[in-house]
Amino acid sequence: MIEDNEKTGINDIARLANVSKATVDRVLYNRGRVSDETREKVLNICKELNYQPNILAQRLASDKVYRLAVLIPKSTPDNPYWEYPLKGIENAEKEVENYGIKIKKYFYDLKDIRSFRKESLQVLTSDPDGIVFAPEFNRESIEFSQKCSHKKIPYIFIDSNLPKQNHLSYFGQDTYQGGYLAGKLLSLHLKKHSEVLILNFANELANYPHFMDREKGMRDYFTEHNYHGKITSLNISPDQETELKEIVKGKLHRRTRGLFITSSAHKVARQIQKTGKGNLMILGYDLTTPNLKYLKNGIIDFLICQKPVTQGYLSIMALFDHLVQKKDIQKSNFMPIEIIAKENYQYYLDSNI
Repeated sequence: MIEDNEKTGINDIARLANVSKATVDRVLYNRGRVSDETREKVLNICKELNYQPNILAQRLASDKVYRLAVLIPKSTPDNPYWEYPLKGIENAEKEVENYGIKIKKYFYDLKDIRSFRKESLQVLTSDPDGIVFAPEFNRESIEFSQKCSHKKIPYIFIDSNLPKQNHLSYFGQDTYQGGYLAGKLLSLHLKKHSEVLILNFANELANYPHFMDREKGMRDYFTEHNYHGKITSLNISPDQETELKEIVKGKLHRRTRGLFITSSAHKVARQIQKTGKGNLMILGYDLTTPNLKYLKNGIIDFLICQKPVTQGYLSIMALFDHLVQKKDIQKSNFMPIEIIAKENYQYYLDSNI
């Protein structure tokens, strides 16, 4: 029996099944009529030999084109994070384009919920075969998810997860565990009655479940470890620079020794650099170019990273596996929780962080 898949081909299958090569070809690539008995015989031999048909040849023999849609926030100078998942999506796009996969990208403004409604409607109107999207606006994202399910369109979440939805899969960090780890890091710096400030750039925190999970993870760590210092949470609009200046001046007094910023840490770091850091430990998220500047000069102490390029890449490949190769897809795919500091950032710059 031939065990090496590379040495196993249509000739071997035809010989063992006692049929013509044309018959094997019709079974493997579904090109014509074959009796159920012959089809089953050929497929059983393929399984026994661990034979995998040439997927590219199979796709080229078919006129089926799979149209995928991507719905993510647009990257901006003050929040360049989304250029990284997009890079992963584009890397995957190059790999699957020869298999009849077409990808259309839709971008919404994180500061404008109306843009999400508009772009999500355009996605549904295009009636794609599969969707990758980042659910940043909670209520609207749930409604969009339910509409996808109603239309029987498989969809994948990246970066943020929504529980109790009928999504095919999720690619991203365990956001609760990331916040829990952030609490442990801060605890190494805190004194008995030190104060901690958690800062979320969000108009309505309920719209950003991953921010909520990060905050809950940190608070749970302190509760479980009997920390008695004061923990304050503040939510400010992403574009309120004046409000941010006042917070840095008024809230970060000498007893505040820990600052956890759930996104865009560079905005706060820029203000703190002007006033002086003192004994403050600052934790943020993601190795973006603006954050890196303040990590290198010591204003930000640690960045927690979540492999956004990998998220984007794997989400597209998962839809490819589901639609083309008919594979089962794992429901939750958690990215590693990376801790980046001034001393090790250079080893991550060329990776999929």
